[in-house]
Amino acid sequence: MSEPDPLPPLEWDPDGVQIQGFSASLYQIEWLLVTIVILYLVIMGIPEQGGVGVLGATVGYFGLSLLASRLRFFGERQRWLLALHTWAMIGFITWFLYGTGGVTGPLASLYLLAVVTSALTLGVVVTMLEVAAIAACQLLLLQHQGTDILTTANLAPVGTSIVALSIVGYLTAALVHTIHVSNRTLLKMASRDALTGLFNRRAFDDLAKPIHLMAHRSGRPYCVIAMDMDGLKHINDSEGHGAGDQAILSLAKHLQACKRSSDVLARYGGDEFVMLLPDTDAAGGRKMMQRFIDAVEENKLSISVGLASYPEQGEELEALLDHADSAMYVSKAAGGNRISDRAAA
Repeated sequence: MSEPDPLPPLEWDPDGVQIQGFSASLYQIEWLLVTIVILYLVIMGIPEQGGVGVLGATVGYFGLSLLASRLRFFGERQRWLLALHTWAMIGFITWFLYGTGGVTGPLASLYLLAVVTSALTLGVVVTMLEVAAIAACQLLLLQHQGTDILTTANLAPVGTSIVALSIVGYLTAALVHTIHVSNRTLLKMASRDALTGLFNRRAFDDLAKPIHLMAHRSGRPYCVIAMDMDGLKHINDSEGHGAGDQAILSLAKHLQACKRSSDVLARYGGDEFVMLLPDTDAAGGRKMMQRFIDAVEENKLSISVGLASYPEQGEELEALLDHADSAMYVSKAAGGNRISDRAAA
């Protein structure tokens, strides 16, 4: 039997997704950089001057990266640690170019690894700051080599490199931002009801399960409430489905206004709503819903309510939902606009 599809998060957290999801790839990029450097040293040989420093920096950089990967520095999603990695990468590349005299050669393209890493995770502003730092490093390297940096012939390669890095960094960061906007939109479509903006059934189930598990561990009660609007078919038949949608929307707004911030409210489908009230026993749930019925009665809205409380009406969330749904039909059969906590026989 295939595993069920994992439920997505209910709120898109771009920072968390970027940092937590990219941490493993970051170390791979760092180790790729070290591999390129080692291959260069093997093929071209260790420079006579500064070679020991380059080799020591390579070993030290790899060791720090390996240690960071084992310590799981990104467990708390700290952006500054990720930024520190990219700045360290720029520093290592600069030191390597200094030791090998390759500031104007193809090895200068190694800076692209740091720029792309920053653009994927830290955004446009930080990436452009790092590009500016890379430009300063390249100019300092040229000056250290005794090159007249004010000549067009010497500035052109550095300028071209910086422009290329800026374009790659900006476009990569912009693409990542666009992807996050799309993901946020898709997630809202997947977890929200289009008419009311409330959570849908799948999102409710996703939020209710951890509340149930917490109540099971702590022994604290909670209520599950099923609600169904009375007379929606009559409204649709006599006034049209547009009026029916407005009635559902009005009921949803009243529910939003009466619920607490800790309560979970969802539209289960059609004119049926469901609510979970943490740390609330049956008496508290009944009292709250009676106030709600009295309030919506003034707006000529009528609802049938079924209530189930944990652990009295069941030890499992599914059983409580079934009990509340059955109790709601008891209320409807009795004429509606009332609350029942006894399931139909």
